[in-house]
Amino acid sequence: MSARLSFQETGNKDSPLLFFIHGGGVSRWMWQKQVDYFTTYHCIAVDLPEHGQSREAGNFSIEQSAKQCFSLIEEKAANKAVHLIGFSLGAQVAIEMLCQHSIRITSAMINSALVSPSSLLNRSVAYTAQFALPLAKWERFAKAQAKMLSIPDDQFQIYFHESKQMRAQTFARVMKENSSFFIPPSFRSVSTRMLATVGEKESRLMRKSLLDLTYANEHCQNLTIKGYGHGYSLANPKAFNKLLQRWVEKEEWWDDN
Repeated sequence: MSARLSFQETGNKDSPLLFFIHGGGVSRWMWQKQVDYFTTYHCIAVDLPEHGQSREAGNFSIEQSAKQCFSLIEEKAANKAVHLIGFSLGAQVAIEMLCQHSIRITSAMINSALVSPSSLLNRSVAYTAQFALPLAKWERFAKAQAKMLSIPDDQFQIYFHESKQMRAQTFARVMKENSSFFIPPSFRSVSTRMLATVGEKESRLMRKSLLDLTYANEHCQNLTIKGYGHGYSLANPKAFNKLLQRWVEKEEWWDDN
């Protein structure tokens, strides 16, 4: 059995739960400006397997991560509202969670989820893993990657530290899972309230994925974030927090982007 996931828990435990799931190659620290803001909510930011402090929580897979995250939700938030917030790889995990246990999820904010697999991308995983991982351990390259992900300067050192610790097998597993993920057939029957977002400057495949999610489920709304690429929550946490708050509280979220 896989070990328990590591997580950060903050806020008011009597309030609805905001459950944050990070992207690949980072960990729960990416949500720090969110958990610092949502102090009136019960917040949990999790480390996925082979990331952050969950390095010994079993091999990463989207399906198994979804099960482990849901087990944590059942332990910490039985019988109350649960809002999922996932980014990139974490958004794929959130989609899988919705397909496994949608009845327990009140709403989901799915940010930058790739659900349109590319055969070229899949074929290049092994090559990329072989050559990109050593580069990630080089500070100059890591700084360029951090800039692409909108990682702020005050979080670069933890990002760089975790990049240097990542094992080649982990990197290959994460890339393969991410690049081959597609919308599960059961997603069509999910009735949870969902918002899918993508940055206006993200890749064509990412923008196509946004539309694919919307077409696959009538309960999934979509929003393109003008002027941003991958990593809106990191690039503009204040605006992201406002958007998330409006979404969770069912206010008009679409008029202030």
